[in-house]
Amino acid sequence: MGKYSFVLSDTLYKQYYLFKEHQDYDKDIILHLLKFRCGEFLTNTRQLDDIGIGDRVSKSLYDSLKYARLTKQTLEELARKTDYKLILCDDRTDYPYVNIMSDQISSHITGCFYRNVHRDKAIRHIRALCQDAKKICLYDQYLNACKDVLKLILPNKKVELVYHSKHLNDSAVADLQKYNHQWSFSLDDSLLTHHDRYIVIDNKMEIILSSGFMYLELTGKELTYVVRPVQGNRLLVNG
Repeated sequence: MGKYSFVLSDTLYKQYYLFKEHQDYDKDIILHLLKFRCGEFLTNTRQLDDIGIGDRVSKSLYDSLKYARLTKQTLEELARKTDYKLILCDDRTDYPYVNIMSDQISSHITGCFYRNVHRDKAIRHIRALCQDAKKICLYDQYLNACKDVLKLILPNKKVELVYHSKHLNDSAVADLQKYNHQWSFSLDDSLLTHHDRYIVIDNKMEIILSSGFMYLELTGKELTYVVRPVQGNRLLVNG
């Protein structure tokens, strides 16, 4: 990765400056902005002057920007010099802008495990996320072959497990109920068809598994999982 991750809109850069200087800043904006903090934010002398802090930032920063010829570029031109090619803001959603308060592009917890790397940490993390659940929706067309994985990630407590009949057969359900009598199973064939594999916890948190449940145990394929709040349950017709 390069040195710079994102460009900030004028409003966000001003708030970020106030935050760094321990001055009065918008706490809600900074809370959302710091979720995206994975490298330095790129700016130029034009932006610093436009938002009225060109004479307040350190002289070394201002001079280094001039030396690097980061002076008159538009925000869109600056964004092309960053790793993610995006401008973070709080008022637009058209590319290359990303509204940090609400956008289809967002920052979430992601785990990535390459081939031949054990997934114990992923299993423990997902098990912890499921620990206090009352209702968990399991969606993976290969669940029948993943019974042992479910035993690893589901909590040892009373919990309702929602599934599709094409994903878990009666034999698999019976085996899981025998393993843990506290688990109850609810068949729901109205679940919409998706390629991705999901764990939806109390309709509040969802985990998306790139390669499916079985690769939490097998290491023959890379596995990536994403954890994010549920904004609308994509598995349900009226989610």
